[in-house]
Amino acid sequence: MHNSEIFVVRCEIGSILIYCSTSEERVCERIEFSDEQLEETAENIFTSQIKEYLNGSIKVIDFPVSYKKDTKFAHILEQLRERVNYGRIITYADLATICNTTPRVVGFAMASNPLPLYFPCHRVVAKNSLGGFGGRSNISSNSASKNKIDGMKWKKYLLNLEGSI
Repeated sequence: MHNSEIFVVRCEIGSILIYCSTSEERVCERIEFSDEQLEETAENIFTSQIKEYLNGSIKVIDFPVSYKKDTKFAHILEQLRERVNYGRIITYADLATICNTTPRVVGFAMASNPLPLYFPCHRVVAKNSLGGFGGRSNISSNSASKNKIDGMKWKKYLLNLEGSI
């Protein structure tokens, strides 16, 4: 991701950062979470869909995105998006069975997901717990926010928002 424009949507527990290409064919390249209340940016297709998702008026984010396709992780993320709808959850093991892989590989795919909310990795849970979310900081070195996030706070927030827990 070379030249990106960053858009910010605030919610009650922090901010959602949307990194988009600056090319003519504008696409979302990455979504990150911040525990900080950052200044919101002007509304556009990306911010308006995130806001609509947060207020419950849409259940699927479908703005244009860019990610590495034709990889094992991309296949897992695509299966998650296709099969696990708003308000539903799936275990790492069950998603692994669908994707003909192991729960550990599913976990790695979720941890490397560049587009949470678009690929709703918060809906993947362990057999006996919520599992992890953002165990490493989702905030990269060139991010607008340098703080680590409380990943489990975000996972619980999103699952509660969708009525899953």
